[in-house]
Amino acid sequence: MARYVISVGGTGQHIALALTRLARAQALESDIRLIALDPDVETPLPQRLRAPTPSLSGRRHPLQDGTVKAPFDIVRLGKKSFQELFVDADHKQETDIFECLFDADEGSIPVHKGMYGTPCVGATVFAEGANSDALQNLLKPLGSATQVFVCGSVVGGTGAGLIHKLVDEIRRYYNRDIFGIFMLPWFDVDSAGGAGAITPAIIARNASHGIKYFYEHTIPNLSASLLIGYPGARQTKVLRKIHVGQGDMGENPSYLHLVAARALVELPKAHTANRGVKAYGVVHDLQNEGWLLDAPWETGRTLRQLIRALRIQQNLLSFLVHETNRGKILSHYRGGTWAKLTSSAESWGSLDYSIRNNAPDQQHQPFAEQVLARAEELRQEVEFCVAWAQQLFPGELLDIPNDALMSGLAEAFTKNAESPFHWRLLQSMWKERELKANPEKPHSGADVAQYHADIIFQAALS
Repeated sequence: MARYVISVGGTGQHIALALTRLARAQALESDIRLIALDPDVETPLPQRLRAPTPSLSGRRHPLQDGTVKAPFDIVRLGKKSFQELFVDADHKQETDIFECLFDADEGSIPVHKGMYGTPCVGATVFAEGANSDALQNLLKPLGSATQVFVCGSVVGGTGAGLIHKLVDEIRRYYNRDIFGIFMLPWFDVDSAGGAGAITPAIIARNASHGIKYFYEHTIPNLSASLLIGYPGARQTKVLRKIHVGQGDMGENPSYLHLVAARALVELPKAHTANRGVKAYGVVHDLQNEGWLLDAPWETGRTLRQLIRALRIQQNLLSFLVHETNRGKILSHYRGGTWAKLTSSAESWGSLDYSIRNNAPDQQHQPFAEQVLARAEELRQEVEFCVAWAQQLFPGELLDIPNDALMSGLAEAFTKNAESPFHWRLLQSMWKERELKANPEKPHSGADVAQYHADIIFQAALS
């Protein structure tokens, strides 16, 4: 049994990336499964979601699978324009009807690349293709879902055009609570015009119509929804609009995506407490802008605690895989020399024990290389979470005042790549711990790296 998050369009993918980080950081439980829908799967944003780091993909993705899939049969549609999909040029009546409903710019939209901020195009294409096996096969797993969350935007083309019909399709397989997480305007764009350009005026128009349609048609089919946006001009430490250039198809992190992710925690509780309320908003606390850092998340820890532990883990893993220390560890196994280094400040005996106990056929150096390779992967995974948090929260909000350990780690590593401070800290965390080999299920180099990285994380939390 699992909770399913269905992300729609580019904004849905931004929320999914926030959820991915929170799941990897152990702020959210690990039962979340993602179904990401968007016709454009080749641009940087869906590629980022599919594999946030080289090691976080497929079944190792924190949401089990980050692959974005088209919500209709994209192969059958091919690379035709919107007009080519619906109009037979040999029948003038079809052309006349189409031109009464859509203008030339809308007709020229290549729907395999998205809906270009045009909900009427998204709704028309999705209505025609919603019954395809492509979509139904994606939605069938919802039969075993404990909760379903649909997230996206009501101001663009894909999300605004698909969400209402999508909720109807979800009901084919799922008859319990469906929660909506919908974004209002959260970014600014260049005002350059031209065919296919998304302008502030288009965003404002879509938001107006999208909210009206949401309240008149979509909200009755949802248990509860959260509407999030920031239309104002005031800038605070964390609350600000993101500027997106024309043609920018990458990730543009926003604090509002974290707020949207928090809905997985808050919406079900709010619905249980008051089933008469269908739509919620969020009031940002200007006197305590770090409130989402200090609120407990699903695993019982605050985000501030978890990010601090990840930053310590990142620092120590960076130290461990630094070329100087990596070379020192690997040289330890050349020629069959087993000096344990236990009498010096550089002691790392517990990791040494794990490597020697688990390496097959005395192949200690190749096994140690596997351990360090996985340690580098883990460092990248942690950086994926930490760098995002640091982007959302300026240092004075994210940091804990007078944190001697964080200060000591940063200063020691800066001054000395072979820092005795780091070696002593690792030894204290790993002391008396070793991962023993099990003949029935030998531990891999990746297992060893994960085991000792987890010890660092838990020690940092405590």
